[in-house]
Amino acid sequence: MERSLPEVHSGPTAHVPVGAEDDSRPRYLEGSRIRLFRSPGGTLRMEIAGEACYLRVVVRRLRPLNDPAHWISFWANDEVEIGILKDPATLDPESRKLLDEELEKRYFTPTILRIYAVKERFGVHDWEVETDRGPRTFSVRGLHQNVKQVPPARLLITDVLGNRYDIPDVRRLDPKSYAKIARHL
Repeated sequence: MERSLPEVHSGPTAHVPVGAEDDSRPRYLEGSRIRLFRSPGGTLRMEIAGEACYLRVVVRRLRPLNDPAHWISFWANDEVEIGILKDPATLDPESRKLLDEELEKRYFTPTILRIYAVKERFGVHDWEVETDRGPRTFSVRGLHQNVKQVPPARLLITDVLGNRYDIPDVRRLDPKSYAKIARHL
């Protein structure tokens, strides 16, 4: 199956779209040359001054746990990496606001503060918890695949809908909460 290059609108001084060349080295972007904006339909778009306009851009944190404020990767159509921005603070205020909105959507990860119940039925674990964003109930299928233990004591949980939850340190949970999950880990 042949892969197509991302949709790119180019100006007279445009370069070859990123991904078209055969270069595996990362490309670092300058915040001063980037402008982010939304399409009429709400899709994030990106313009690199004097180069190109990408019609659908996806953003990812390269170091989401230990340095979430830096090292942002921009992708065209979620297929080809455009480049990496080391420091989002170098973007203009409107672009920074849009970037923060996209990252918040992608990395919406409530922190679990208390666990009321974890019940297993037919290989699915139903959780009732209190998070920093209010009470939640969710289901997790396959604990070994969807509850990741990050040393020394962090748990990252992904529910059946793809939502993520975080327990930064299971040792800091109250004893009743810890007892609810200890037998499942």
